[in-house]
Amino acid sequence: MSYARTPLTVARPKRGTPDVALEQFHAQLCSHIMQLTDHDGVEVPGFLDAEMTVGVDWEKRIKQALATCRVFVPVYNSRYFTREWCGKEWDAFARRQQQHLRERPCTGSAIVPVLWVGTQCLRDLPPVAAKVQYNHPDLSKDYLQSGLYGLLQEGRRARYHRSVWALAQTIVKVAQRTSLEPCDVELFRDLRNAFEGG
Repeated sequence: MSYARTPLTVARPKRGTPDVALEQFHAQLCSHIMQLTDHDGVEVPGFLDAEMTVGVDWEKRIKQALATCRVFVPVYNSRYFTREWCGKEWDAFARRQQQHLRERPCTGSAIVPVLWVGTQCLRDLPPVAAKVQYNHPDLSKDYLQSGLYGLLQEGRRARYHRSVWALAQTIVKVAQRTSLEPCDVELFRDLRNAFEGG
């Protein structure tokens, strides 16, 4: 899961993180994926950098996750496309996907975007993101208008849970259809921000 961290503010209590809703979404998504697949559970089926322990080489760990994940899940919000490292994660996955497509044509895209705050974050999509379908057929108009976070804030928990379940099913289908092979992290040398420069 690729996302832009929400900055801490002075008014925020010291306990908890501003991205607690995102972390809970990730946990629910992983739980659904465990139910939908025969994943062995040795590791969590989805990577989220918030779970890294102190002292870990974060860049190396993120690159390892990008080299082995089956599906890339960018979480679109107002700051996602302004963060350099999010653009580098996108570049890494795009390189891996291009390498895979050269060896196995017609496997399709393994990118499944998530709308966190609805379609308002889609106004100025960079070209690489504009090419990727974000409107999943199993998700409602409410999801498109409000996004997952918006559904939670509006108190529409049933709609939120149905959307998370539909996203999990989509991710599993994409993983099965594309069968993306792992790559060597050397492919990610000199990453660039894919959101800059067209």
